[in-house]
Amino acid sequence: MYLSLSYTTLFVCFYCAEVVYSQDASRTILNASRTGLPSSDVVGSITIPTTLTSVSNIETSSIFSLTSSASSIIITAAPTSTASSNPSIAPFPPVGSIPRDYTPAGLSRLWDLIGPVEIPPITTTVIPQTPIALPSPPPALYPSFFAVTPKDILPDLKFPKGFLFGVASAAYQVEGAVKDEGKGPSVWDWASRQPGVIVDNSTADVVDLHYYLYKEDVSRIAALGVNSHSFSISWARIFPFGAADSPVNQEGIDHYADVIATHLESNVTPVVTLFHWDPPLALSAYYGGFASPNIVDDFIHYAKTVFTAYNGSVHTWYTFNEPQVFCSELGSFPFNLTLPNGVNSSNAQFQCSYYLLKAHAGAVKAFREMHITGEIAFKSADYVGMPWRTNNTEDVDAVERHAAFGIGIFADPVYTTGDWPQILKDTLPPDYLPRFTEEESKEILGTADFFAIDAYRTYWNTAPPEGIGACVKNSSDPLWPSCNLEVMVDLNGWASGPASDPLTPWLQATPQFLRTSFKEYHRRWPAPKIYFSEFGFTQPFEGLRTPAELSQITEDPERTNYYMTYLGELLLSIHEDGIPVEGAFAWAIMDNAEWNSGLSARFGIQYVNYSSPNLERSYKRSAFALSDFFQQHLQN
Repeated sequence: MYLSLSYTTLFVCFYCAEVVYSQDASRTILNASRTGLPSSDVVGSITIPTTLTSVSNIETSSIFSLTSSASSIIITAAPTSTASSNPSIAPFPPVGSIPRDYTPAGLSRLWDLIGPVEIPPITTTVIPQTPIALPSPPPALYPSFFAVTPKDILPDLKFPKGFLFGVASAAYQVEGAVKDEGKGPSVWDWASRQPGVIVDNSTADVVDLHYYLYKEDVSRIAALGVNSHSFSISWARIFPFGAADSPVNQEGIDHYADVIATHLESNVTPVVTLFHWDPPLALSAYYGGFASPNIVDDFIHYAKTVFTAYNGSVHTWYTFNEPQVFCSELGSFPFNLTLPNGVNSSNAQFQCSYYLLKAHAGAVKAFREMHITGEIAFKSADYVGMPWRTNNTEDVDAVERHAAFGIGIFADPVYTTGDWPQILKDTLPPDYLPRFTEEESKEILGTADFFAIDAYRTYWNTAPPEGIGACVKNSSDPLWPSCNLEVMVDLNGWASGPASDPLTPWLQATPQFLRTSFKEYHRRWPAPKIYFSEFGFTQPFEGLRTPAELSQITEDPERTNYYMTYLGELLLSIHEDGIPVEGAFAWAIMDNAEWNSGLSARFGIQYVNYSSPNLERSYKRSAFALSDFFQQHLQN
């Protein structure tokens, strides 16, 4: 799932001529005069006190909640937590202080960092007794004179032969069974228990219990006509201690072998991600995880183990999911409590980016040297924006900065240059952003067989009020180093699109920009094919409903419209723009643990009843709409 990027790009809705920030303790107030827009190129004035040390997570629902009135938008911010400012937090043990004890006692010591976990109500794999049958489809959402049905959207256009119509999930977010069958703790198992991190204080200990219910879940998507499922493997299930010299957990290997076999038996193509943000906690304890060069060899060894186990059963692989998002969070609480000496909250993102790219390149090199059948890449995230003020050169530059710090930081080295975007090198000193050697650049360039993008939305970019040049020169500027602003309203004050749930304020439906975005992806980072690897929408306020309101929960018109409009634009992108898109994956297969938003933000095309020990699933309208759309537009 897509999380807000936190490379200090400030998320701002400019309604007005003047925007003024102030802060006392934990509150930031935007006073937004709606009397008119600025007549000059100056967007407004922003005053940020020195006490505001970071606004990088302003999109993250656990950090900021938004309310509005006729004249102001109020962003209520949870106080930035650190080990020193919040004495109630048990400090993470000093990196390197926990011995590498690969015995059951050593594993117990790691789980002691987590504390008690919730015992799942189901503790063995469930085999459906009868085939999954679809219930009656919902009635038409709108009258025929107002909107066409999914099958009537561009009915003569087809997706390319072999197109992957998929849904997506991730191990941490759906599996549950957090401690079962030899699994080690992951960083998120620990992080989710830290104060203020999860808005509803939930954990993923049980969540959807996909770990034991995967046979039912695969049958349910197969019944919809879904022909592929993009999911991830938990590194901590394969290597509970993470390290290359630690033992393999055979139960984990066997489990995923059966998961993959179940997909193939159901004619659902498995698409596998090696890493979706849940590294073994042991590696953070041993050496600082992805902020350390030690991560490279450990990840490559893990990748080679998985490739060997499932070669021939999986065709499409991803090394990493949204690495720019993962690395950008490393400097934020609570992950900054796990950093090794020499790495801090300011440079952690870029140290992580360097080591992660080396790990990716090493894994792809192994994939090719081992002659693993199939294709491999990583999943990018974010968008290439548009200048808020079309003819303003500063805003044009802001678009380039957003693209460089968003997608380009990983895509440029892999697809085009073997090196960081020049904007990054011009902005960040080497102690922030390690420079690649000539040999490293050669090893990284070309380590992707296709381009994959998690593209939920597209917005405008604008320059900071103080100007890009002034921001770049001032490393204490809250917008440094990216030095651009993301804008979700046009110059006339209209939103870029319909709003999603308040817990995902970064997300508005913007199908009108999809074709432009895909043209930019293909122009900037050309590849033989593109996978639309994630897209989805949170139905507003769905998480507030109770199981007694099931008939309203499964009625999700905003999500349904999101999917239909995006897929219609995707068809046009393929047929009219010539973009080689060969798969699209809806996020998510079902409701799940949405990182900082816990169980409160719902992306699923299936409802999960978290109040029931059986965790019953129910199809939503959007699931039927997706099924109908692809039945019409897939080639036989």
